[in-house]
Amino acid sequence: MRKEINLYDGNILVDVLIRYKPKLLKIAEGVLHSRTQSEDIFHDAVLKACTMQSSCVRCPVGYACRMVYNLALDEARKRSYEKLNMTPVDGMESIPAPSVSALDCLVSTETLWEVLNSLNNLPKRTQDAFVRHRIDGIPQKDIAEELGVSRTLVNFMIRDGHRACQQTLRAA
Repeated sequence: MRKEINLYDGNILVDVLIRYKPKLLKIAEGVLHSRTQSEDIFHDAVLKACTMQSSCVRCPVGYACRMVYNLALDEARKRSYEKLNMTPVDGMESIPAPSVSALDCLVSTETLWEVLNSLNNLPKRTQDAFVRHRIDGIPQKDIAEELGVSRTLVNFMIRDGHRACQQTLRAA
């Protein structure tokens, strides 16, 4: 009768992973369709098992199978995401460079000046509330405390500033 030796400090999960390596590689390969990546997933599973306490695992073989399957599935999802969202280096020359003409810059600058002038036509307190909230990012409650007015009034002042900007942009 052959006696099995556990060399991994009582970590039955690591022992099961090594004992069932061919079966676990087939599970990973079924998801990834790559023998080399399946080996990587298997090694990741062994490393993960080394850091775990295996005493609470009731069915180590099932747990090992599920662990390898989940790691392979995560890798497949990662590959799919990268394939959809990453542009290969070979295709970089086909991406057009952004070009801004002098006319576009001039039109944008004139529009910005018109928006700033529309804000200058507002009451000083409304203009300050709008700029401090929308540009400086100061919360409305802080602006209300500093001006000594209600939060509702600050909200209306910001709304009035926003409408003035929108009217200017529609006219442009």
